[in-house]
Amino acid sequence: MNLAKMTVLEAKKALLNKEISSVELLDECIKNINANKRLNVFVSETIDLAKERAKQSDKKIADGNAGKLEGIPFAVKDLFCTKGIRTTSSSRMLENFVPPYESTVSDILNKEGYVLVGKTNMDEFACGSTTKTSYFGETINSYKANNDDRDLVPGGSSGGSAVAVASGMALASTGSDTGGSIRQPASFCGLVGVKPTYGRISRYGMISYASSLDQAGFFTKDIKESAFLINLVSGKDDKDSTTSDKSVPDYLKNLNSNIKGKKVGII
Repeated sequence: MNLAKMTVLEAKKALLNKEISSVELLDECIKNINANKRLNVFVSETIDLAKERAKQSDKKIADGNAGKLEGIPFAVKDLFCTKGIRTTSSSRMLENFVPPYESTVSDILNKEGYVLVGKTNMDEFACGSTTKTSYFGETINSYKANNDDRDLVPGGSSGGSAVAVASGMALASTGSDTGGSIRQPASFCGLVGVKPTYGRISRYGMISYASSLDQAGFFTKDIKESAFLINLVSGKDDKDSTTSDKSVPDYLKNLNSNIKGKKVGII
């Protein structure tokens, strides 16, 4: 079994059933990180921190104290502020910025037990659609065209986050979408990418591109895990006055593949 190719929900079940350990799951992701350095996925790797966190997660699972993401290797786009961990937005200006606070999204994921493997490369300040504007160099798509060995762009601005999941460096990752910065790289890298409705998820601690449009979201391998993750981080946040106080539906429970009678409009 290729552990790094599991979905979040598959890995969650296997971890809780003691079929695999968080350390084993992380080791598989680290192998893929080390084997694919040329793809330039991460601005900052947090491997030592991840190893320690994976050990803690295995103990929590054994003790019956697992969070909803306990032991799941995750990558975070480098515009989500992470306390004590360099956050650059792939810019020279913020090259050495270490936030003293945590974004709401990454704080929730952290409290639910995720294992952070690193902060992912992106277009500088999320302005771009290829990652070519990154101060740290472009990210390369892990896929190739048929019978063509040329490097391909992963899309942007969340290109590093998309490639991290597509290449098995993390089971899921965060992205941000203003005009397509999750959806476009997801399509380029064969993933599911969702931009939630504005106000559904807090933007606190996200370095903004256009704050009246930016929205946090995820890269996953299937729609079920996207629904699960969006449920986790949605809701009113006192640190972001634009978040909605409307109740959050159970997106996972409400998934329905029956699209009979639905119309899809392309503008």
